[in-house]
Amino acid sequence: MNANNSTHSKNKKRKILVIGGVAAGTSAASKAKRIDPNADIKIIQEEPLVSYGSCGIPYVIEGLINDFDKLIARSVEEFKNKYHIDIMINTRATRIDHLEKKVYAKDLQNKKEVVFDYDSLVIATGARAVIPKIKELYYDKGNSMKGGLFLLRNFEDGIYIRDYIKNAKSVIIVGAGLIGIEMAESFKQRGMSVILIEIADHVLANILDKDMAEIIEELKNNGVNVRLKEKVEQILLESDRFGDGNYSPKIKGVRTTKEEILADCVLFGVGVRPNSEIAKDAGIELGVNNAIKVDDYMRTNIVDIYAAGDCATARNYITGKDDYLPLGTTANKQGKIAGENAAGGNVKFEGIAASAITKIFGLFVGKTGLSKEEALENGFEPIESKTEDITRAGYYPDNKKIWIKLVADKKNKRILGAQIVGGEAVKGRIDLISFALLKQSTVEDLANYDACYVPPASPVWEPINIAAIQMSKLLT
Repeated sequence: MNANNSTHSKNKKRKILVIGGVAAGTSAASKAKRIDPNADIKIIQEEPLVSYGSCGIPYVIEGLINDFDKLIARSVEEFKNKYHIDIMINTRATRIDHLEKKVYAKDLQNKKEVVFDYDSLVIATGARAVIPKIKELYYDKGNSMKGGLFLLRNFEDGIYIRDYIKNAKSVIIVGAGLIGIEMAESFKQRGMSVILIEIADHVLANILDKDMAEIIEELKNNGVNVRLKEKVEQILLESDRFGDGNYSPKIKGVRTTKEEILADCVLFGVGVRPNSEIAKDAGIELGVNNAIKVDDYMRTNIVDIYAAGDCATARNYITGKDDYLPLGTTANKQGKIAGENAAGGNVKFEGIAASAITKIFGLFVGKTGLSKEEALENGFEPIESKTEDITRAGYYPDNKKIWIKLVADKKNKRILGAQIVGGEAVKGRIDLISFALLKQSTVEDLANYDACYVPPASPVWEPINIAAIQMSKLLT
């Protein structure tokens, strides 16, 4: 890993180039400008927009937010006029020459090649949706789908889905991960019939253990047809490709390992893959899941090149190993670190605990740290316990249930992770445990910390305290 922070000479104006916008890229550029106001900072962005909240897309499709424009954080003009950062939209970076410190790019509108010099380079190319290998699944060279086949990764995907489903009554979602679960609610709120197909034996298999997932009745209670241990093998079409190479799929449904299922459209939410090819071609080392390998300072193995966000690895602060969890929170934090260090700083990213949360109709689901199985794989001696509690004083109206599973190391009683499912107040409790993981807190610490109490917000005994006390009984 690169130990030299920068070869930049202080006698000239620093050129900082960022490949990619949205979360990591814009955070990097903005922070770099604050650290070095005189720097020449440019962002190369393939999309027509540079800064928007992609996590809000399902809520616009649902209709909870009435306009996609509300997700735009900053315009290209604002970056240029207010922050003095140049944005090259509709421009695709194609090659990095780290010896000459140049990035070659293509203007997607006039098809001409553009070359940019840099002193420091930040790669924030993000990730793309995984396209499963399914018979009759058609898409173009840009990984775009039409005619009722959906991926959901960027602004344009969201607009396409929203417009298409105006005339659709039913949808099949392939994959019950974060995207699949959130979109199930979005489609259902639009009055559509929703079938959710998952190859695993429970929903949110990347977050929850099976026993925690089985608590979730919200999908069934809201009319979502959940089909587990089932695989989609073929897309059913009413028409094939046209002779000129274009196609009009006209979706009819899917064929699974069990039967044919009919629907007006199909959404694939089976994971994402880092856009790391441009880095690999430049000789930059890749790591877990083929993400760009970075150290705690966001440095790659090549001097003056940094990476951040959904294209990069992140150190897990429980295991001390590289991890890959492409979430907006990590992208923003890593981008900020990469930008500061690209501008001459020397700050460290403290890492991640693989914390994630989602909402399933009236239920919140969160995880941080390791499951028991993951702890075993990483050399711990884990023990787990699960408790059921309430979120408010027992006599207070609208009380909701909450389930907390804790994982700890039997040898030193260190907390290793948690999963929480509940009707409210899940995020704050997951965040608390994530902080406990950062500080390597013990079960005893969680059992004894002084929690606030007020009947509308908590029972007199904080559920985390109770969960930790129950865990401690297993450790004696």
